[in-house]
Amino acid sequence: MSMMIDRCSVIEYILNMDVKCSGLVTIFDEEYSEENEEDIAKLILKKNRPLILLQNHNEADKLLGDIRSDTFFLLIERSQRLLEIHRWVISDRIQKNFVFRHSNLKKVLPVQRQTLMGRHLTIATLDFPPIVFAKKNDLSGKVVVYGIEPTIMEILAERLDFRFSYILPVNDEMWGTLIFNGPENVTVTGLLGFLHRKEADVSYGDLHIQDRLLSYVDFTRAFRNNFECFLIPAPRPYAKWTALYHPFSSAIWTFTGISCIVAVATLRLLAKYSSRHPNKDAFFSDTMVCVLYILGNMLSAQQPQEVRSPANRLFLIWFLLAAATIIPTLYRSGLISYITFPYTPDPIDTIQQLVDSPLQKISWGNYFKQSLSDSNDPLQRKLGSQFAIATNLSQMFALLETNSWAVMSNQGNLRYQAFTLFPPTSDGPRVHLMRECVFPTRSALGLQKHSSLKPYFDKEIYHLFESGIVEHITSQWAKKQKKWDPTKSTKLAAYSLDSLQGAFYLFGLGIALSFLAFLSEFMFNGYHNRKIYKKKTVN
Repeated sequence: MSMMIDRCSVIEYILNMDVKCSGLVTIFDEEYSEENEEDIAKLILKKNRPLILLQNHNEADKLLGDIRSDTFFLLIERSQRLLEIHRWVISDRIQKNFVFRHSNLKKVLPVQRQTLMGRHLTIATLDFPPIVFAKKNDLSGKVVVYGIEPTIMEILAERLDFRFSYILPVNDEMWGTLIFNGPENVTVTGLLGFLHRKEADVSYGDLHIQDRLLSYVDFTRAFRNNFECFLIPAPRPYAKWTALYHPFSSAIWTFTGISCIVAVATLRLLAKYSSRHPNKDAFFSDTMVCVLYILGNMLSAQQPQEVRSPANRLFLIWFLLAAATIIPTLYRSGLISYITFPYTPDPIDTIQQLVDSPLQKISWGNYFKQSLSDSNDPLQRKLGSQFAIATNLSQMFALLETNSWAVMSNQGNLRYQAFTLFPPTSDGPRVHLMRECVFPTRSALGLQKHSSLKPYFDKEIYHLFESGIVEHITSQWAKKQKKWDPTKSTKLAAYSLDSLQGAFYLFGLGIALSFLAFLSEFMFNGYHNRKIYKKKTVN
Protein backbone atom coordinates (compact mmCIF):
# COMPACT_ATOMS: atom_id res chain seq x y z
CA MET A 1 0.00 0.00 0.00
CA SER A 2 1.32 3.46 -0.87
CA MET A 3 0.59 6.66 1.06
CA MET A 4 0.51 10.24 -0.28
CA ILE A 5 1.25 13.06 2.19
CA ASP A 6 2.26 16.72 2.08
CA ARG A 7 4.54 17.46 5.08
CA CYS A 8 7.91 16.10 6.10
CA SER A 9 6.72 15.63 9.68
CA VAL A 10 3.75 13.55 8.53
CA ILE A 11 6.07 11.42 6.40
CA GLU A 12 8.02 10.50 9.52
CA TYR A 13 4.74 9.71 11.29
CA ILE A 14 3.57 7.43 8.49
CA LEU A 15 6.93 5.67 8.33
CA ASN A 16 6.56 4.70 11.98
CA MET A 17 3.20 3.01 11.23
CA ASP A 18 2.96 -0.68 10.54
CA VAL A 19 2.31 -0.10 6.85
CA LYS A 20 4.33 -1.53 3.97
CA CYS A 21 4.82 1.14 1.31
CA SER A 22 6.52 0.57 -2.02
CA GLY A 23 6.79 4.28 -2.67
CA LEU A 24 5.52 7.66 -1.53
CA VAL A 25 4.01 10.60 -3.35
CA THR A 26 4.65 13.83 -1.46
CA ILE A 27 2.72 17.04 -2.13
CA PHE A 28 4.17 20.45 -1.28
CA ASP A 29 2.50 23.71 -2.06
CA GLU A 30 4.65 26.14 -4.02
CA GLU A 31 5.31 28.52 -1.09
CA TYR A 32 6.30 25.73 1.26
CA SER A 33 8.61 24.23 -1.37
CA GLU A 34 10.55 27.48 -1.72
CA GLU A 35 10.91 27.94 2.06
CA ASN A 36 11.93 24.39 2.82
CA GLU A 37 13.95 23.46 -0.23
CA GLU A 38 16.83 22.11 1.91
CA ASP A 39 14.48 19.94 4.04
CA ILE A 40 12.93 18.48 0.89
CA ALA A 41 16.36 17.66 -0.52
CA LYS A 42 17.34 15.94 2.75
CA LEU A 43 14.09 13.95 2.67
CA ILE A 44 14.78 12.76 -0.87
CA LEU A 45 18.30 11.69 0.10
CA LYS A 46 17.12 10.04 3.34
CA LYS A 47 14.43 7.85 1.74
CA ASN A 48 15.66 4.84 -0.18
CA ARG A 49 12.51 4.41 -2.32
CA PRO A 50 10.69 6.26 -5.13
CA LEU A 51 9.40 9.74 -4.34
CA ILE A 52 7.11 11.81 -6.61
CA LEU A 53 6.76 15.55 -5.89
CA LEU A 54 3.49 17.34 -6.75
CA GLN A 55 2.59 20.99 -6.23
CA ASN A 56 -0.96 20.59 -4.82
CA HIS A 57 -3.49 17.98 -3.81
CA ASN A 58 -5.66 18.60 -6.89
CA GLU A 59 -2.90 17.05 -8.97
CA ALA A 60 -2.82 14.19 -6.48
CA ASP A 61 -6.56 13.62 -6.85
CA LYS A 62 -6.06 13.34 -10.60
CA LEU A 63 -3.22 10.89 -9.96
CA LEU A 64 -5.52 8.82 -7.72
CA GLY A 65 -8.09 8.70 -10.51
CA ASP A 66 -5.46 7.56 -12.99
CA ILE A 67 -4.15 4.83 -10.70
CA ARG A 68 -7.67 3.55 -9.95
CA SER A 69 -6.68 1.53 -6.93
CA ASP A 70 -8.23 1.69 -3.47
CA THR A 71 -4.91 0.79 -1.85
CA PHE A 72 -3.48 4.30 -2.42
CA PHE A 73 -4.24 7.21 -0.05
CA LEU A 74 -3.66 10.94 -0.01
CA LEU A 75 -3.09 12.40 3.50
CA ILE A 76 -3.35 16.19 3.83
CA GLU A 77 -2.40 18.00 7.06
CA ARG A 78 -5.20 20.50 7.67
CA SER A 79 -4.05 21.55 11.14
CA GLN A 80 -1.81 20.35 13.92
CA ARG A 81 -4.47 17.88 14.99
CA LEU A 82 -6.50 17.16 11.84
CA LEU A 83 -5.68 15.06 8.76
CA GLU A 84 -7.72 14.78 5.57
CA ILE A 85 -7.61 11.41 3.76
CA HIS A 86 -8.38 11.21 0.04
CA ARG A 87 -8.95 7.81 -1.51
CA TRP A 88 -10.11 6.57 -4.91
CA VAL A 89 -13.05 4.18 -4.47
CA ILE A 90 -14.47 1.58 -6.78
CA SER A 91 -17.34 3.85 -7.79
CA ASP A 92 -14.72 5.94 -9.61
CA ARG A 93 -14.99 8.83 -7.14
CA ILE A 94 -12.56 10.42 -4.70
CA GLN A 95 -13.69 9.73 -1.14
CA LYS A 96 -12.64 12.22 1.58
CA ASN A 97 -12.43 11.55 5.34
CA PHE A 98 -11.24 13.74 8.24
CA VAL A 99 -9.45 12.11 11.19
CA PHE A 100 -7.36 13.23 14.15
CA ARG A 101 -3.62 12.90 13.67
CA HIS A 102 -3.05 10.71 16.68
CA SER A 103 -5.95 8.33 15.91
CA ASN A 104 -5.29 4.70 15.16
CA LEU A 105 -5.12 5.02 11.39
CA LYS A 106 -5.34 1.27 10.87
CA LYS A 107 -8.89 1.47 12.19
CA VAL A 108 -9.75 4.77 10.55
CA LEU A 109 -8.48 4.15 7.01
CA PRO A 110 -11.36 2.77 4.90
CA VAL A 111 -9.53 -0.30 3.64
CA GLN A 112 -12.42 -2.76 3.98
CA ARG A 113 -14.09 -3.41 0.66
CA GLN A 114 -17.87 -3.17 0.75
CA THR A 115 -19.71 -2.61 -2.56
CA LEU A 116 -19.19 -0.78 -5.82
CA MET A 117 -21.48 2.03 -4.59
CA GLY A 118 -23.57 2.43 -7.72
CA ARG A 119 -20.70 2.44 -10.19
CA HIS A 120 -21.60 1.99 -13.84
CA LEU A 121 -19.81 -0.86 -15.63
CA THR A 122 -19.55 -1.56 -19.33
CA ILE A 123 -19.92 -5.27 -20.03
CA ALA A 124 -18.94 -6.97 -23.28
CA THR A 125 -20.74 -10.17 -24.20
CA LEU A 126 -21.89 -12.21 -27.21
CA ASP A 127 -24.71 -14.44 -28.38
CA PHE A 128 -23.84 -17.99 -27.31
CA PRO A 129 -26.99 -19.81 -26.13
CA PRO A 130 -27.95 -21.03 -23.63
CA ILE A 131 -25.05 -19.42 -21.77
CA VAL A 132 -25.83 -16.00 -23.24
CA PHE A 133 -28.68 -14.85 -25.46
CA ALA A 134 -27.72 -11.42 -26.80
CA LYS A 135 -29.55 -9.44 -29.48
CA LYS A 136 -29.25 -5.80 -30.48
CA ASN A 137 -32.37 -3.84 -31.37
CA ASP A 138 -31.74 -2.29 -34.77
CA LEU A 139 -34.05 0.67 -34.04
CA SER A 140 -33.15 1.62 -30.48
CA GLY A 141 -29.63 0.21 -30.47
CA LYS A 142 -30.27 -1.34 -27.04
CA VAL A 143 -28.72 -4.74 -26.36
CA VAL A 144 -31.10 -7.28 -24.81
CA VAL A 145 -29.25 -10.00 -22.88
CA TYR A 146 -30.44 -13.02 -20.89
CA GLY A 147 -29.31 -16.56 -20.14
CA ILE A 148 -27.12 -18.39 -17.62
CA GLU A 149 -24.30 -15.88 -17.17
CA PRO A 150 -26.51 -12.76 -17.51
CA THR A 151 -28.58 -14.12 -14.61
CA ILE A 152 -25.40 -14.51 -12.57
CA MET A 153 -24.37 -10.96 -13.50
CA GLU A 154 -27.74 -9.60 -12.33
CA ILE A 155 -27.22 -11.25 -8.93
CA LEU A 156 -23.71 -9.81 -8.70
CA ALA A 157 -24.99 -6.34 -9.60
CA GLU A 158 -27.60 -6.50 -6.84
CA ARG A 159 -25.16 -7.74 -4.21
CA LEU A 160 -22.27 -5.44 -5.17
CA ASP A 161 -24.44 -2.41 -5.98
CA PHE A 162 -23.44 -1.51 -9.53
CA ARG A 163 -25.20 -0.67 -12.77
CA PHE A 164 -24.18 -1.86 -16.21
CA SER A 165 -24.76 -1.66 -19.94
CA TYR A 166 -23.76 -4.03 -22.74
CA ILE A 167 -21.67 -3.86 -25.88
CA LEU A 168 -21.29 -6.63 -28.48
CA PRO A 169 -18.29 -7.60 -30.61
CA VAL A 170 -18.48 -6.86 -34.33
CA ASN A 171 -17.44 -8.63 -37.52
CA ASP A 172 -17.78 -12.12 -36.01
CA GLU A 173 -14.86 -11.46 -33.67
CA MET A 174 -16.73 -13.32 -30.90
CA TRP A 175 -14.41 -14.16 -27.99
CA GLY A 176 -11.43 -12.73 -29.83
CA THR A 177 -7.97 -13.87 -30.80
CA LEU A 178 -4.38 -12.72 -30.43
CA ILE A 179 -2.89 -11.38 -33.66
CA PHE A 180 0.89 -11.03 -33.45
CA ASN A 181 2.10 -8.27 -35.75
CA GLY A 182 5.62 -8.40 -34.38
CA PRO A 183 7.61 -9.29 -31.24
CA GLU A 184 6.14 -6.38 -29.25
CA ASN A 185 2.98 -5.66 -31.28
CA VAL A 186 -0.09 -7.74 -30.43
CA THR A 187 -3.66 -6.99 -31.52
CA VAL A 188 -6.42 -8.44 -29.34
CA THR A 189 -9.92 -8.70 -30.84
CA GLY A 190 -13.44 -9.57 -29.66
CA LEU A 191 -14.41 -9.69 -25.98
CA LEU A 192 -10.76 -9.91 -24.99
CA GLY A 193 -9.97 -6.86 -27.11
CA PHE A 194 -12.57 -4.75 -25.28
CA LEU A 195 -10.79 -5.53 -22.02
CA HIS A 196 -7.29 -5.09 -23.41
CA ARG A 197 -8.17 -1.66 -24.86
CA LYS A 198 -10.04 -0.78 -21.62
CA GLU A 199 -13.28 -0.21 -23.55
CA ALA A 200 -15.14 -2.61 -21.23
CA ASP A 201 -14.83 -3.32 -17.51
CA VAL A 202 -16.09 -6.92 -17.66
CA SER A 203 -16.69 -9.50 -20.35
CA TYR A 204 -18.38 -12.88 -20.28
CA GLY A 205 -19.86 -15.55 -22.54
CA ASP A 206 -18.29 -18.95 -21.79
CA LEU A 207 -14.92 -17.21 -21.52
CA HIS A 208 -12.28 -19.85 -20.81
CA ILE A 209 -9.35 -19.28 -18.48
CA GLN A 210 -6.27 -19.72 -20.68
CA ASP A 211 -2.66 -19.22 -19.66
CA ARG A 212 -1.82 -17.58 -22.99
CA LEU A 213 -4.27 -14.73 -22.24
CA LEU A 214 -3.04 -13.84 -18.75
CA SER A 215 -0.53 -11.34 -20.13
CA TYR A 216 -3.36 -9.28 -21.65
CA VAL A 217 -6.43 -9.71 -19.40
CA ASP A 218 -7.36 -10.99 -15.94
CA PHE A 219 -10.01 -13.51 -14.96
CA THR A 220 -12.21 -13.85 -11.91
CA ARG A 221 -12.54 -17.03 -9.96
CA ALA A 222 -13.89 -19.83 -12.18
CA PHE A 223 -17.57 -20.54 -11.58
CA ARG A 224 -18.44 -23.20 -14.21
CA ASN A 225 -16.68 -26.35 -15.37
CA ASN A 226 -17.41 -27.37 -18.96
CA PHE A 227 -16.35 -29.82 -21.62
CA GLU A 228 -15.64 -29.29 -25.29
CA CYS A 229 -17.41 -32.04 -27.24
CA PHE A 230 -18.48 -32.92 -30.77
CA LEU A 231 -21.92 -32.77 -32.34
CA ILE A 232 -22.04 -35.10 -35.33
CA PRO A 233 -24.67 -36.19 -37.88
CA ALA A 234 -26.77 -38.97 -36.41
CA PRO A 235 -26.40 -42.34 -38.12
CA ARG A 236 -29.19 -42.89 -40.61
CA PRO A 237 -31.23 -46.11 -40.73
CA TYR A 238 -30.13 -48.71 -43.24
CA ALA A 239 -31.90 -48.64 -46.60
CA LYS A 240 -35.22 -50.48 -46.68
CA TRP A 241 -34.01 -52.91 -49.31
CA THR A 242 -31.48 -54.28 -46.81
CA ALA A 243 -34.34 -55.62 -44.67
CA LEU A 244 -33.74 -59.14 -46.04
CA TYR A 245 -30.15 -59.10 -44.77
CA HIS A 246 -30.13 -57.25 -41.45
CA PRO A 247 -32.24 -59.61 -39.30
CA PHE A 248 -29.07 -61.74 -39.08
CA SER A 249 -25.49 -60.74 -38.47
CA SER A 250 -22.77 -61.64 -40.97
CA ALA A 251 -21.62 -64.52 -38.74
CA ILE A 252 -25.09 -66.10 -38.67
CA TRP A 253 -25.49 -65.71 -42.43
CA THR A 254 -22.12 -67.38 -42.94
CA PHE A 255 -22.97 -70.26 -40.62
CA THR A 256 -26.41 -70.70 -42.24
CA GLY A 257 -24.85 -70.76 -45.72
CA ILE A 258 -22.28 -73.37 -44.65
CA SER A 259 -25.08 -75.45 -43.11
CA CYS A 260 -27.00 -75.41 -46.39
CA ILE A 261 -23.92 -76.45 -48.37
CA VAL A 262 -23.21 -79.27 -45.93
CA ALA A 263 -26.86 -80.39 -46.06
CA VAL A 264 -26.93 -80.42 -49.89
CA ALA A 265 -23.64 -82.32 -50.07
CA THR A 266 -24.81 -84.85 -47.47
CA LEU A 267 -28.09 -85.54 -49.28
CA ARG A 268 -26.23 -85.89 -52.56
CA LEU A 269 -23.79 -88.43 -51.09
CA LEU A 270 -26.58 -90.39 -49.42
CA ALA A 271 -28.55 -90.37 -52.69
CA LYS A 272 -25.58 -91.84 -54.51
CA TYR A 273 -25.78 -94.87 -52.24
CA SER A 274 -29.61 -94.97 -52.28
CA SER A 275 -29.76 -94.82 -56.04
CA ARG A 276 -28.64 -98.44 -56.18
CA HIS A 277 -32.05 -99.33 -54.78
CA PRO A 278 -34.87 -98.10 -57.02
CA ASN A 279 -37.37 -98.01 -54.19
CA LYS A 280 -35.27 -95.54 -52.16
CA ASP A 281 -34.55 -91.76 -52.54
CA ALA A 282 -33.22 -91.77 -56.09
CA PHE A 283 -34.46 -88.22 -56.79
CA PHE A 284 -31.70 -86.82 -54.47
CA SER A 285 -29.18 -87.89 -57.08
CA ASP A 286 -29.95 -84.54 -58.79
CA THR A 287 -27.96 -81.79 -57.06
CA MET A 288 -30.51 -79.09 -57.90
CA VAL A 289 -33.23 -81.21 -56.30
CA CYS A 290 -31.13 -81.30 -53.13
CA VAL A 291 -30.71 -77.50 -53.22
CA LEU A 292 -34.41 -76.86 -53.73
CA TYR A 293 -35.31 -79.36 -51.04
CA ILE A 294 -33.02 -77.81 -48.42
CA LEU A 295 -34.10 -74.24 -49.21
CA GLY A 296 -37.72 -75.27 -49.26
CA ASN A 297 -37.51 -76.80 -45.83
CA MET A 298 -35.61 -73.82 -44.41
CA LEU A 299 -38.26 -71.50 -45.81
CA SER A 300 -41.06 -73.81 -44.58
CA ALA A 301 -42.18 -74.56 -48.14
CA GLN A 302 -44.02 -77.84 -48.72
CA GLN A 303 -41.96 -80.60 -50.34
CA PRO A 304 -43.93 -83.19 -52.43
CA GLN A 305 -41.19 -85.84 -52.42
CA GLU A 306 -41.45 -88.77 -50.06
CA VAL A 307 -38.26 -89.45 -48.13
CA ARG A 308 -37.73 -93.20 -47.84
CA SER A 309 -34.10 -93.66 -46.89
CA PRO A 310 -33.63 -94.06 -43.10
CA ALA A 311 -30.33 -92.15 -43.29
CA ASN A 312 -31.97 -89.27 -45.12
CA ARG A 313 -34.86 -89.26 -42.69
CA LEU A 314 -32.54 -89.14 -39.67
CA PHE A 315 -30.41 -86.38 -41.16
CA LEU A 316 -33.37 -84.27 -42.22
CA ILE A 317 -35.02 -84.55 -38.79
CA TRP A 318 -32.12 -82.83 -37.06
CA PHE A 319 -31.51 -80.37 -39.87
CA LEU A 320 -35.13 -79.28 -40.00
CA LEU A 321 -35.22 -78.87 -36.23
CA ALA A 322 -32.33 -76.40 -36.48
CA ALA A 323 -33.79 -74.72 -39.60
CA ALA A 324 -37.21 -74.34 -38.00
CA THR A 325 -35.58 -72.62 -35.01
CA ILE A 326 -33.36 -70.27 -37.00
CA ILE A 327 -35.34 -69.30 -40.06
CA PRO A 328 -39.11 -69.34 -39.35
CA THR A 329 -38.80 -67.94 -35.83
CA LEU A 330 -35.78 -65.67 -35.58
CA TYR A 331 -35.46 -64.48 -39.16
CA ARG A 332 -39.13 -63.75 -39.70
CA SER A 333 -39.53 -61.94 -36.39
CA GLY A 334 -36.38 -59.93 -37.11
CA LEU A 335 -37.63 -59.10 -40.60
CA ILE A 336 -40.94 -57.84 -39.24
CA SER A 337 -39.11 -55.79 -36.61
CA TYR A 338 -36.81 -54.22 -39.18
CA ILE A 339 -39.62 -53.35 -41.57
CA THR A 340 -41.46 -51.66 -38.68
CA PHE A 341 -38.41 -49.84 -37.21
CA PRO A 342 -35.43 -49.91 -39.60
CA TYR A 343 -32.08 -50.82 -38.07
CA THR A 344 -29.59 -48.03 -37.48
CA PRO A 345 -25.80 -48.43 -37.18
CA ASP A 346 -24.14 -47.54 -33.86
CA PRO A 347 -23.21 -43.83 -33.55
CA ILE A 348 -19.68 -42.47 -33.15
CA ASP A 349 -19.04 -42.02 -29.43
CA THR A 350 -15.25 -42.05 -28.94
CA ILE A 351 -12.38 -39.89 -30.16
CA GLN A 352 -10.79 -42.93 -31.81
CA GLN A 353 -13.96 -43.60 -33.81
CA LEU A 354 -14.15 -39.93 -34.79
CA VAL A 355 -10.53 -39.84 -35.96
CA ASP A 356 -11.07 -43.00 -38.04
CA SER A 357 -14.31 -41.68 -39.56
CA PRO A 358 -14.45 -39.71 -42.85
CA LEU A 359 -16.19 -36.80 -41.07
CA GLN A 360 -14.46 -33.43 -41.31
CA LYS A 361 -13.87 -31.68 -37.97
CA ILE A 362 -14.31 -27.98 -37.22
CA SER A 363 -14.33 -25.56 -34.26
CA TRP A 364 -14.31 -21.78 -33.78
CA GLY A 365 -10.88 -20.14 -33.76
CA ASN A 366 -7.46 -21.75 -33.80
CA TYR A 367 -6.97 -22.29 -30.05
CA PHE A 368 -8.32 -25.84 -29.86
CA LYS A 369 -6.67 -26.88 -33.11
CA GLN A 370 -3.32 -25.62 -31.83
CA SER A 371 -3.85 -27.24 -28.42
CA LEU A 372 -4.59 -30.61 -30.02
CA SER A 373 -1.66 -30.33 -32.42
CA ASP A 374 0.70 -29.60 -29.50
CA SER A 375 -0.63 -32.46 -27.35
CA ASN A 376 1.55 -35.32 -26.13
CA ASP A 377 -1.22 -37.76 -27.06
CA PRO A 378 -0.72 -39.04 -30.65
CA LEU A 379 -4.48 -39.53 -31.03
CA GLN A 380 -5.14 -35.88 -30.15
CA ARG A 381 -2.38 -34.73 -32.51
CA LYS A 382 -3.98 -36.72 -35.31
CA LEU A 383 -7.34 -35.16 -34.47
CA GLY A 384 -5.76 -31.69 -34.49
CA SER A 385 -4.31 -32.29 -37.96
CA GLN A 386 -7.86 -32.98 -39.23
CA PHE A 387 -9.30 -29.73 -37.83
CA ALA A 388 -10.67 -26.85 -39.87
CA ILE A 389 -11.13 -23.37 -38.34
CA ALA A 390 -14.47 -21.54 -38.40
CA THR A 391 -14.92 -17.78 -38.07
CA ASN A 392 -18.73 -17.80 -38.01
CA LEU A 393 -20.76 -19.90 -35.57
CA SER A 394 -23.94 -19.96 -37.68
CA GLN A 395 -22.08 -21.23 -40.73
CA MET A 396 -20.27 -23.76 -38.58
CA PHE A 397 -23.50 -25.36 -37.35
CA ALA A 398 -25.03 -25.14 -40.85
CA LEU A 399 -22.34 -27.61 -41.97
CA LEU A 400 -24.12 -30.33 -39.97
CA GLU A 401 -26.86 -30.27 -42.58
CA THR A 402 -24.40 -31.74 -45.09
CA ASN A 403 -23.93 -34.89 -42.92
CA SER A 404 -20.17 -34.73 -43.50
CA TRP A 405 -18.95 -32.48 -40.65
CA ALA A 406 -18.38 -32.88 -36.90
CA VAL A 407 -18.67 -29.61 -34.92
CA MET A 408 -16.83 -29.01 -31.63
CA SER A 409 -18.14 -26.55 -29.05
CA ASN A 410 -19.21 -26.23 -25.43
CA GLN A 411 -21.30 -29.22 -24.33
CA GLY A 412 -24.20 -27.05 -23.15
CA ASN A 413 -24.19 -25.07 -26.39
CA LEU A 414 -24.21 -28.27 -28.45
CA ARG A 415 -27.20 -29.61 -26.52
CA TYR A 416 -29.06 -26.36 -27.11
CA GLN A 417 -28.27 -26.34 -30.84
CA ALA A 418 -29.34 -29.99 -31.15
CA PHE A 419 -32.59 -29.19 -29.32
CA THR A 420 -33.48 -26.08 -31.34
CA LEU A 421 -31.86 -26.42 -34.78
CA PHE A 422 -32.01 -30.18 -35.26
CA PRO A 423 -35.09 -31.63 -33.53
CA PRO A 424 -35.77 -35.34 -34.20
CA THR A 425 -37.96 -36.26 -37.14
CA SER A 426 -40.24 -39.26 -37.62
CA ASP A 427 -37.24 -41.09 -39.09
CA GLY A 428 -35.12 -40.53 -35.98
CA PRO A 429 -32.62 -38.00 -34.54
CA ARG A 430 -30.75 -35.73 -36.95
CA VAL A 431 -27.63 -35.15 -34.85
CA HIS A 432 -25.79 -37.01 -32.11
CA LEU A 433 -23.72 -35.67 -29.18
CA MET A 434 -20.63 -37.79 -28.68
CA ARG A 435 -20.16 -39.35 -25.24
CA GLU A 436 -16.41 -38.85 -25.04
CA CYS A 437 -15.34 -35.22 -24.82
CA VAL A 438 -12.04 -33.62 -25.76
CA PHE A 439 -11.21 -30.75 -23.38
CA PRO A 440 -12.24 -29.83 -19.85
CA THR A 441 -12.57 -26.06 -19.55
CA ARG A 442 -13.23 -23.50 -16.80
CA SER A 443 -15.38 -20.45 -17.40
CA ALA A 444 -14.93 -17.12 -15.62
CA LEU A 445 -15.60 -13.42 -16.05
CA GLY A 446 -12.95 -11.51 -17.98
CA LEU A 447 -11.51 -8.32 -16.46
CA GLN A 448 -9.04 -5.65 -17.46
CA LYS A 449 -5.46 -6.38 -16.54
CA HIS A 450 -4.89 -5.48 -12.85
CA SER A 451 -8.56 -4.57 -12.51
CA SER A 452 -9.65 -3.24 -9.11
CA LEU A 453 -12.93 -5.15 -9.58
CA LYS A 454 -11.33 -8.55 -9.14
CA PRO A 455 -11.47 -8.88 -5.31
CA TYR A 456 -15.13 -7.81 -5.28
CA PHE A 457 -16.20 -10.25 -7.98
CA ASP A 458 -14.06 -13.10 -6.65
CA LYS A 459 -15.66 -12.91 -3.22
CA GLU A 460 -19.25 -12.91 -4.48
CA ILE A 461 -18.63 -15.54 -7.17
CA TYR A 462 -17.17 -17.82 -4.52
CA HIS A 463 -20.35 -17.47 -2.45
CA LEU A 464 -22.60 -18.10 -5.47
CA PHE A 465 -20.61 -21.17 -6.50
CA GLU A 466 -20.36 -22.72 -3.04
CA SER A 467 -24.04 -22.16 -2.31
CA GLY A 468 -25.04 -24.03 -5.48
CA ILE A 469 -26.74 -21.01 -7.06
CA VAL A 470 -24.60 -21.20 -10.20
CA GLU A 471 -25.45 -24.86 -10.68
CA HIS A 472 -29.14 -24.15 -10.11
CA ILE A 473 -29.18 -21.35 -12.70
CA THR A 474 -27.33 -23.55 -15.19
CA SER A 475 -29.85 -26.38 -14.77
CA GLN A 476 -32.74 -24.00 -15.45
CA TRP A 477 -31.38 -23.06 -18.87
CA ALA A 478 -29.88 -26.40 -19.84
CA LYS A 479 -31.37 -28.36 -22.73
CA LYS A 480 -31.11 -32.13 -22.64
CA GLN A 481 -30.85 -34.18 -25.78
CA LYS A 482 -33.85 -36.51 -25.74
CA LYS A 483 -33.32 -40.06 -26.84
CA TRP A 484 -35.51 -40.90 -29.79
CA ASP A 485 -37.89 -43.79 -29.13
CA PRO A 486 -39.72 -45.01 -32.27
CA THR A 487 -42.09 -47.18 -30.20
CA LYS A 488 -43.74 -44.07 -28.76
CA SER A 489 -45.13 -43.07 -32.14
CA THR A 490 -48.93 -43.37 -32.15
CA LYS A 491 -49.23 -43.06 -35.90
CA LEU A 492 -50.49 -46.29 -37.51
CA ALA A 493 -49.71 -47.04 -41.14
CA ALA A 494 -49.99 -50.11 -43.37
CA TYR A 495 -46.86 -51.57 -44.93
CA SER A 496 -46.06 -49.90 -48.21
CA LEU A 497 -43.96 -50.80 -51.23
CA ASP A 498 -41.22 -48.75 -49.62
CA SER A 499 -41.30 -50.96 -46.52
CA LEU A 500 -41.20 -54.16 -48.59
CA GLN A 501 -38.87 -52.95 -51.31
CA GLY A 502 -36.23 -55.57 -50.48
CA ALA A 503 -38.61 -58.46 -51.19
CA PHE A 504 -39.77 -56.91 -54.45
CA TYR A 505 -36.20 -56.18 -55.52
CA LEU A 506 -35.35 -59.81 -54.84
CA PHE A 507 -38.43 -60.97 -56.73
CA GLY A 508 -37.58 -58.73 -59.68
CA LEU A 509 -33.99 -59.99 -59.68
CA GLY A 510 -35.27 -63.59 -59.69
CA ILE A 511 -37.56 -62.90 -62.64
CA ALA A 512 -34.70 -61.28 -64.55
CA LEU A 513 -32.35 -64.21 -63.89
CA SER A 514 -35.07 -66.70 -64.80
CA PHE A 515 -35.75 -64.87 -68.06
CA LEU A 516 -32.02 -64.87 -68.89
CA ALA A 517 -31.90 -68.58 -68.16
CA PHE A 518 -34.92 -69.10 -70.40
CA LEU A 519 -33.30 -67.16 -73.26
CA SER A 520 -30.06 -69.07 -72.83
CA GLU A 521 -31.88 -72.39 -72.81
CA PHE A 522 -34.02 -71.41 -75.79
CA MET A 523 -31.01 -70.32 -77.83
CA PHE A 524 -28.97 -73.37 -76.83
CA ASN A 525 -31.82 -75.79 -77.66
CA GLY A 526 -32.46 -74.03 -80.97
CA TYR A 527 -28.81 -74.25 -81.89
CA HIS A 528 -28.71 -77.91 -80.81
CA ASN A 529 -31.85 -78.78 -82.81
CA ARG A 530 -30.54 -77.07 -85.95
CA LYS A 531 -27.30 -78.98 -85.63
CA ILE A 532 -29.16 -82.31 -85.38
CA TYR A 533 -31.37 -81.35 -88.32
CA LYS A 534 -28.34 -80.63 -90.50
CA LYS A 535 -26.84 -84.01 -89.62
CA LYS A 536 -30.06 -85.79 -90.59
CA THR A 537 -30.23 -83.84 -93.87
CA VAL A 538 -26.65 -84.74 -94.74
CA ASN A 539 -27.26 -88.41 -93.99
